Amino acid sequence: MKFYPVYYFTLACPTIDRTLEKVDQYVANAAVRGIQIDMPSADPYGETDMVKAMMSKCIADYNGNYDYYMDQIRSIRDKHKDLEIHVVVYPDVVAKIGKEKFADFCKEIDAFTVRIAGTEVFPDYVECLKERGLPVSDTINYFMPEEDIERCRTATGIIHMRTRRKTEAPNRGLETWKDRIAYVRDKGVTARIFATADMKTADDLVVAREGGADGVYVGNVLMNLWNDEPALWKLLAEMQSTIVE
Repeated sequence: MKFYPVYYFTLACPTIDRTLEKVDQYVANAAVRGIQIDMPSADPYGETDMVKAMMSKCIADYNGNYDYYMDQIRSIRDKHKDLEIHVVVYPDVVAKIGKEKFADFCKEIDAFTVRIAGTEVFPDYVECLKERGLPVSDTINYFMPEEDIERCRTATGIIHMRTRRKTEAPNRGLETWKDRIAYVRDKGVTARIFATADMKTADDLVVAREGGADGVYVGNVLMNLWNDEPALWKLLAEMQSTIVE
């Protein structure tokens, strides 16, 4: 079994230059294998207040110049040839760039996976990505609606399986990662499954790993520590220690 974490970056945290610097440091200091990176959305409804504010500022600072945003991600690829780049964007970002141009960009940077965030499915965007041979990720929400599971049976990327939100009740007896992952495997989901949401400590990663996850997406818990370098590198090292090769 292989298991590893992928770390989320919003493109301007709090500036693009700072984000690019931190990507370099994650790779150099902790041999990070993969990053998940977005471009600012005008409607990032699923994000924290911190990420929403940074996206709004980035749009204002660069006048929503998505060509510039894509160039910054190209610079990451140019510098880090072997880094997994997991692209995640909201649908309005694809609409602003244009679905064909966005798909070509993802192909150019050799995106490891691409995910269109949010609750609505955009089959034309997905098809455009798949036509270029790009692995497209999808999501199974905590309550595991059957339509999520059915859709994910043909997923070519990584399945994002959400943990329980603090306001949600236990899910029909399938509370643990082990139970939930076994359930969707029995339903025919074969793609790799990464735990996502509330992956805040190394212990959280271990619980997901022991439950059968192939990896996790770590959200903005590390970005919150960028002004506290000792705490940042300590937590990152702890999370990296959960890797199984």
